[in-house]
Amino acid sequence: MLQFLSQTFEVDAYTLVVVALLAGWSGILTMQVLSRTMLAMVFVPGFIFGALVANYLFEQYGIYPTPDKETNVVIACMLGIIGALLVLLVVSRLSAAFAGYRVARHQFKRG
Repeated sequence: MLQFLSQTFEVDAYTLVVVALLAGWSGILTMQVLSRTMLAMVFVPGFIFGALVANYLFEQYGIYPTPDKETNVVIACMLGIIGALLVLLVVSRLSAAFAGYRVARHQFKRG
């Protein structure tokens, strides 16, 4: 696990710039769509992690959609951010459902 994390975060400067730009714009778009600034700020580290993991997986398994290395980095990061967004949305919906269940359980019964 430690080797996976070290290889995931050891990337070149171009990949870091692409990850930062795509994650930043994804955070801004999330903030505009959801109208919640703090939720978008919480999602940005998830976007960064998703982009880096996707980039690592593309390199590890030899997935090259185009012959150009720079384009492959952008595609991998974009797909990683989309995957991270889906995971983060599912986690936030589940946590909201559990929180609603917990609040409903502790409310006084009217009768």
